[in-house]
Amino acid sequence: MREVALLATCLSLVCCGPQNTASSGELSVLTYNVHGLPSSVTGDDTAGRMAQIAPLLGSFDVVGLQEDFVDSNAAILELAAVHSNRLRFADLLDSDRVYGSGLALWTNYELLEERAQHFGSCHGLLDGSADCFASKGFQATRQRLAPGVEVDFYNTHLEAGGGPEDQAARAQQVQMLVDALTGFSANHPVVFTGDFNLHSSDPEDSDQLARLRSEGGLTDSCEDTLCSEPDRIDRIFFRSSETLQLEALSWQQELAFFDPQGTALSDHDALSARLAWRFLAGR
Repeated sequence: MREVALLATCLSLVCCGPQNTASSGELSVLTYNVHGLPSSVTGDDTAGRMAQIAPLLGSFDVVGLQEDFVDSNAAILELAAVHSNRLRFADLLDSDRVYGSGLALWTNYELLEERAQHFGSCHGLLDGSADCFASKGFQATRQRLAPGVEVDFYNTHLEAGGGPEDQAARAQQVQMLVDALTGFSANHPVVFTGDFNLHSSDPEDSDQLARLRSEGGLTDSCEDTLCSEPDRIDRIFFRSSETLQLEALSWQQELAFFDPQGTALSDHDALSARLAWRFLAGR
């Protein structure tokens, strides 16, 4: 009888597994502009704020940070890090720049491929929003959530300011994002965090948002869950593929990112979304 049981077990393993291949799951995503400029610019204790932010980031599977500009502050953020991948895009575009992109992308998943690219346009040093002090751009990665489940995670921070030069720079940056989404990420599902500096209430910004949605195939998790504040510039986009469906289950402002006195830990709110994924029929 023992031999029969062993034989049955072996046959079941041959025909049925063990595959450990999940057909569905969920992930939590945070996007957060941490206002990580030096204290001489922010007018507050930047390092102290980073120390309070750091232990809060571990609650999310995917974290997209913006304005993580200063190396010493980035090190403070990583002191309490639990994520297996912590990718920071700190390269300077050229010798005229003071800061890198300020982007960091943290995840708990297996990293398959990583790309980081600077934007080719900016406006302002002592005018506009002084974007040309930084080497803005975007991060693009391919990661494995589970056996057979690959998703491309992006993070970015677009040009700020509302002048015509700022709008022209943002339009060029959006084109670069669309090129990546339709090139590197063609036929792949996508989760995209960032400070997009695009207001749907502004006609020109609305046109650029429409391009991201239509040409890049992106859906805004806030709008998809009928949130009450769809005009925020910090966004979490997502895109399904032919074989993997992504769905926004929830979107919210994270109220933990305040100090004991009730003061926000950044000049931006920390925003999160919970996304569900599942394989489609015919996988």
